[in-house]
Amino acid sequence: MNDANDQSKRFLPVWVWIITLIQIFLVLFFSAGTAMSPGDFIPGATELDYVTQLYITRNVTVVLGIVVAILFRSHKTLFAVLIIRMLTDISDVITVYALNVEAVKSSVPMVVVILIIPSLMALGYLWKRIRP
Repeated sequence: MNDANDQSKRFLPVWVWIITLIQIFLVLFFSAGTAMSPGDFIPGATELDYVTQLYITRNVTVVLGIVVAILFRSHKTLFAVLIIRMLTDISDVITVYALNVEAVKSSVPMVVVILIIPSLMALGYLWKRIRP
């Protein structure tokens, strides 16, 4: 009985915290790296141009959404932001193959394993929490 009570008091289990923190730190790492040296993170980018800035902005915006959801301890908000993040990653993967971008195809498995699959697991947990 005490474990069930502790579980309901905790905002997130440890494994969801890990997924969320990976989302935050990995995305911020790539965003900051792209801002400082675009060519190292986006093949063909030689400087910080409009499209590269859009990439950085969308990633940082979603990270801020995750942080706000955590600060408000809102399962619904975290669910919404993670689903947006996951759909963005899926869109990126589809675009890489649709446009045949050979330079970044090698990063697709990392995106799927580290960002998309864990997000799906966290979304499953959050879905159970927000359903009446």
